[in-house]
Amino acid sequence: MCMPARNHTQPEPAVLSECPSLGSVAMCTCGTMHVSVGGVTLRLAPEAFGEMPRMCQQAADRMMLSAEMTPGTARLAN
Repeated sequence: MCMPARNHTQPEPAVLSECPSLGSVAMCTCGTMHVSVGGVTLRLAPEAFGEMPRMCQQAADRMMLSAEMTPGTARLAN
């Protein structure tokens, strides 16, 4: 797993995806995936990164279900 950017001696990670209003995803030359949202960067092994979509989709599904069942939270379902 690569070191934090300030101690990193390898080239900058290659940006694979970027959303100006959210963050970016980059891959380091060592294979580590860098997921940046706001001022936070998660450094994940490729296998863990591969599980992220499933985990996030499951959380979104549960959030939508909760919003549908909880009065006053309809805005979450949109």
